[in-house]
Amino acid sequence: MFESKVIIESLPIGGPDEAERRIHSDKGEMAQIINREEDSFRQIVYWDINSPRTGVDRGHHYHLKKTDRLYVISGEIELLLEDPQTGEKAVAKLKTGDRVRIAPGTAHAVRSLTYAQVLEYAPDPYDPADTYPYKLTDK
Repeated sequence: MFESKVIIESLPIGGPDEAERRIHSDKGEMAQIINREEDSFRQIVYWDINSPRTGVDRGHHYHLKKTDRLYVISGEIELLLEDPQTGEKAVAKLKTGDRVRIAPGTAHAVRSLTYAQVLEYAPDPYDPADTYPYKLTDK
């Protein structure tokens, strides 16, 4: 059910310069998360999360217009998903180098399994009027 609403991809390590990829060198890691002519972004947010230490998740909402996109810079997270219309639930695990696209209308929350750093990006600016609270559980 979520296959059409949530797309999770692991960026490959290595590849040509124009590829969406990760590389490791003496300089450190570089991730080219997006490299497309058709995409532009008006919101880019960095956040970290440490649920094992704090007991706190992020999210617990959905949007009717916004498509959320996340890239896991470091760590491991669980992405809790629910369709508010049907109540169908899923949990996806993401790790360093994974990116995800969450379609509008999909309730989501993020819980970290380790300390994690995440980049969130969207083609539209954040609009609080398009954020609808929705408490998710993994049960």
